[in-house]
Amino acid sequence: MLIVGIFISCESENTLNKTILQADKLLNASPDSAYLLLNAIAEPNKLPKRDYAAWCLNYTNAQYKLQKEIKSDSLILIAVNYYRNRDLPKQSGRAYYLLGYIMELMKENKKALEAYKEAEHRLMPTEENKLKGLVQFNMGYMCMQNEMYQQSLHYFKQSLHYFKLCNEYKYQAYACREMSNMYYQQNVSLDSVMLFSNRALKIALQAGDSVNYYNILARQGELLYNKDYKRSKGLLLKGYRYFPSQKSYYGSFLAYVYAKLNQPDSANYYLQQSLSSNVNAPTKIIGYHAAALIAKHKNENDKAYYYLEKSYMMRDSLYKVNIQNQLYRIDKQYDTAQKEIENIALNVENRTQIIWITLLVIAVLTMMIVLLLISSRNKKRHAIFEMEKQQLEFDVETKHMLNIQKQELLLVKLQNRIENTLRFNKLEKGLLKLEKKETFVQEITRQSIIMENEWHFYIDEVNKLYENRINGLKLNFGELTLSDLMVIVLICLKVKIPDACNLLEMTTNTMYKRRNTIKIRLNLDKDVDLEGWVMNYIIER
Repeated sequence: MLIVGIFISCESENTLNKTILQADKLLNASPDSAYLLLNAIAEPNKLPKRDYAAWCLNYTNAQYKLQKEIKSDSLILIAVNYYRNRDLPKQSGRAYYLLGYIMELMKENKKALEAYKEAEHRLMPTEENKLKGLVQFNMGYMCMQNEMYQQSLHYFKQSLHYFKLCNEYKYQAYACREMSNMYYQQNVSLDSVMLFSNRALKIALQAGDSVNYYNILARQGELLYNKDYKRSKGLLLKGYRYFPSQKSYYGSFLAYVYAKLNQPDSANYYLQQSLSSNVNAPTKIIGYHAAALIAKHKNENDKAYYYLEKSYMMRDSLYKVNIQNQLYRIDKQYDTAQKEIENIALNVENRTQIIWITLLVIAVLTMMIVLLLISSRNKKRHAIFEMEKQQLEFDVETKHMLNIQKQELLLVKLQNRIENTLRFNKLEKGLLKLEKKETFVQEITRQSIIMENEWHFYIDEVNKLYENRINGLKLNFGELTLSDLMVIVLICLKVKIPDACNLLEMTTNTMYKRRNTIKIRLNLDKDVDLEGWVMNYIIER
């Protein structure tokens, strides 16, 4: 009843509006249809609170999926504030994710990261693996922008894990691509960088994502531009042709590669496109290097020196800017941390004595509950352990008793045979008439002497009695014969030597010789007590 009550309570906090629920179902497959449905609701702000929150959440989600311009965070904040204190992790996690996305658009990176962190926490108990992956990917991208490459790599790995769980191949390719880039930024070996790049390429092709596929190919061309000129050229040309808006960017790399391949005309063609446009500084440095190589090929050493000087000056300037930016980020992080510390100290000072007493009481009660739970759990474990121990002892005792009964039964059978054999020997000596003697011998032999097929029965029974150890003996010592095993079985059953001789129709000397032969086949010294060895190897083992 309690579970039903909780379920009804959760349902009552979520929307029951059919139009909004229909739009929610259409968001993934047909976001444009969902957007039209939500727009068809007149004056959504006059809906009940729960329905309006659901409308704000789904409307913002539709805008996000359709890549529409979102100018304000007012709608998503209504959803965030409604779901914040309600047990609806799927909705609250989605609301915080969209808030993080909007904060990124508004360049509020700190607030965006906080929203993503909250989304990560709230989505944890859900099965929303795709959304979990997107949260991790966006956090990785934000860390990458702040040059926190190790942390960024961690988030991209997490996103790949979640995308695999929901078979989102398109997003898996993006995650692998960014992991490759993070390895490159951390100066990991090129083999590792290319490993993840090739993995991303394969998945992008499988997903049919041509934009990402050619982007990865072009990126591989950049990675190889100073190592494998011929291969780099082919890859860069694909990016150059597929992304016409980035021709100037890829032109710098192509100019350098063609110059290295001693094709100055082609190098000069791509260089003119590169230097004539506003490319970023690192790309322009590569272009200057290409220009220097072209000039050197034409024996224009002054011109080559000029371009090299420009590239080094630009690299110097870029390095200084990067250092300044890094110092600024460190200072900003330090200032933020200091402000947070000051705010925490101020909040601590403003707390009243009542709050402290309340917290102390709560802590004591919590501790008592924890101790009671631990004590209860320990008692339960101890009880279970005792029951298992008693059950184990019972099983061992039962098995021991059964083994004793089996052994006694076999001994009784053998004892009967021994007694019959002794009677037979006495009677045989007293019979005088040959024809009566032969008939009598045949009948009494059938009852007294153990035949070969019967010995197999006794061997099998003893083998079962001692957990397949007789078979193990045969496997480990292949020279043992059936007669040898019969002697060993009689030792296991603690049959005395005279009785064993009667059962096997042997003299005492023959029995001792047989035992010595068994020792040899078991690789034992002559002085070893065979009965003691059998007891140790088979019975007490």
